[in-house]
Amino acid sequence: MSELQQVEEEIARIRAEARSLREQIGDRAGEGPADSAELSSLIAGADQLDTLAEELEGRRETLKNQG
Repeated sequence: MSELQQVEEEIARIRAEARSLREQIGDRAGEGPADSAELSSLIAGADQLDTLAEELEGRRETLKNQG
C-alpha cells in the first residue's frame, strides 16, 4: 500500500470518527440539560480530529505533487 493510499484511508477514518462525535453531541443536545463538561470534551475531541484531518490533507497534497 502506498503512503498516499494510507494517508487517504486515515483521513477517511478520522473524518468518520469526528462525524460520529458530532452526532453524539447532537443526540445529547436533544435530551435536555446535559453535562456541559462532557459536551465540551466531545466538541474538543471532534475539533482535534478535524485539525488532524486537515494536516493529513496537506500531507496528501504534498504526496500527490511528488508523484
